[in-house]
Amino acid sequence: MRNGDSKRNYSYLYSELSLDLAKKIEEQYPELDFRIFELVQLNEFVNHQIAHNVLFVSVESGLGTYVFDSLKERYAGKILLNPSVETFHQYWSENMIVINRLVSESPKGERTVWETKLEKMLVDLVADKLLLSCVSRGEYDNIFHQAFRDFYIDESKLFRYASRRNAKSKVLLHLDKTDLRMGL
Repeated sequence: MRNGDSKRNYSYLYSELSLDLAKKIEEQYPELDFRIFELVQLNEFVNHQIAHNVLFVSVESGLGTYVFDSLKERYAGKILLNPSVETFHQYWSENMIVINRLVSESPKGERTVWETKLEKMLVDLVADKLLLSCVSRGEYDNIFHQAFRDFYIDESKLFRYASRRNAKSKVLLHLDKTDLRMGL
């Protein structure tokens, strides 16, 4: 924390399920680039709390099927590979695991590479169809406002990743409604 600054670095204590999942993936695929995002990570930012957690495991392009196949027996009935929005909601259950594609240049976690940085979370929130279907759009401005008010955000990482996701204008739309941007 900087002098007189109430902002802090974003961190999240992952569930035992996420830690177990990350360990299994790392053991089987030690060179694999992946990220884990828990839907309940958003509870720090939303008014309407998310009751049922979903783990989104983003995996390097072309390798999601291998990861899915290696985990499907252990997490039978709780794991989906690249589901449509309809399939996602049809099978939604507590601690469901969704394997999807990791967009290149996704920001990496600070403590471990697979953790989801706040910059990635904010961009994915406006760019990912599944996340768009889980969180009320009425919450978005507050999520961005609170994130920029309470946490240090690397805007160059945020916008680089937003550009990769073709979501820069969507991110800017929410940032323009807050007076807390650092200065781009």
